[in-house]
Amino acid sequence: MIRRDVTTVALVCLASGCAGLVNTPEQDVALSRWTVCHARVTGTELRTVRSDGRISFWYTGADEAQSMLECLRQAARDGPGLPEPVAELQPAGSGGGGGAM
Repeated sequence: MIRRDVTTVALVCLASGCAGLVNTPEQDVALSRWTVCHARVTGTELRTVRSDGRISFWYTGADEAQSMLECLRQAARDGPGLPEPVAELQPAGSGGGGGAM
């Protein structure tokens, strides 16, 4: 479990261009929301979290995408506003997982 978490953090860092190894406050909020929602919604995989806090994720089915988007909206009710998350259909052969951070 921890190894998968470390791998996911490394991939997010690489995807964001390794603009420093410290998250922005917006990224921390976004990752916290993702962690809560990913525990509730299967069939999703975190793709990136931009420095402004925008979450981009892959989904395997439309129900999963809608469930994750709704969960992220609910999580945003009690905190700072972030850009709308972006859901993309998972490309074939991209693997699976999407572990929590």
